[in-house]
Amino acid sequence: MSNNRLSMSKRAVRTATATALVAALSIIAVSLLMTDASDATAFNADAPDAARAIPAQHADQCSSGAAVPNPADNPGLVSDCAALLASKETLEGASGNLNWSADRPISDWDGIAITNNRVSRFEQHVQPMNGALPAEIGNLANLEILNLNGHKLTGEIPSELGNLANLRRLHLYNNRLSGEIPSELGNLANLTTLDLRINNLSGEIPSELGNLANLGYLGLNKNQLSGEIPSELGNLDNLGYLGLGRNQLSGEAPAELGNLANLTFLALRNNRLTAIPAELGNLANLTILTLHDNRLTAIPSELGNLDNLTSLGLSDNFLTAIPAQ
Repeated sequence: MSNNRLSMSKRAVRTATATALVAALSIIAVSLLMTDASDATAFNADAPDAARAIPAQHADQCSSGAAVPNPADNPGLVSDCAALLASKETLEGASGNLNWSADRPISDWDGIAITNNRVSRFEQHVQPMNGALPAEIGNLANLEILNLNGHKLTGEIPSELGNLANLRRLHLYNNRLSGEIPSELGNLANLTTLDLRINNLSGEIPSELGNLANLGYLGLNKNQLSGEIPSELGNLDNLGYLGLGRNQLSGEAPAELGNLANLTFLALRNNRLTAIPAELGNLANLTILTLHDNRLTAIPSELGNLDNLTSLGLSDNFLTAIPAQ
């Protein structure tokens, strides 16, 4: 009899334990659902390169039928609309000039172009902006061109721009951007133009930019970039323009730059470079080479092989001799 009571007691304990565990799991699940529902604007902490979540209110506004026609049939455009509304105040800053509104068709919004019911271009040339670049722009999955040249944008370049897998041209020339160039830009496999000239960018040039196999134009001139030129830039087979002048780059320029067979313009002026490689003499298509205002003591004779060179800047260095070739 005592054995039967003991067996029944063990079964009762196991049953009670299982019941308590199910109840606990149910409470946790409800808690997680409530957290997800109430935290619509949070980043995913486990995915630092993920685009910023968009507040539900903007998605609701873009689903009203005014900004996006037939919203039920165009969920992608609703998402793009919400991303732009979420970024509006950050982007325009004190100017308040953008006409983006849930009451106006998105096709009429300043600087926005639509292709196949998705935002494909954001090019703002008319209305001045003096805010910061919002991370929410990284949600524009079909964006091909982002052109915000010549504004007064401040702050850092958000790493979320690295999510724009379809981006072909990124123009942020002549703003007031600061901080480091995010390495995530090296994810933009379709990028052909990267123009970050005339800003206040600092830190080293990310080696990940060497992954941009389709890049034809890389403009980093007139910033505050430091460190050595990464050798990975020599992987950019399609590069025709490489502008690194007017920074604080130091050390020896990498020999891998001699691999850039399509390069026609190479600007290295106004840096702290101490040597340039003989391999630059392999750049048969080079027409302009600016090396002045550095700390060079010698010029390789191989530069005499550059038959197409029309401009060579060597002044304000520490040269002791110039090759006769």
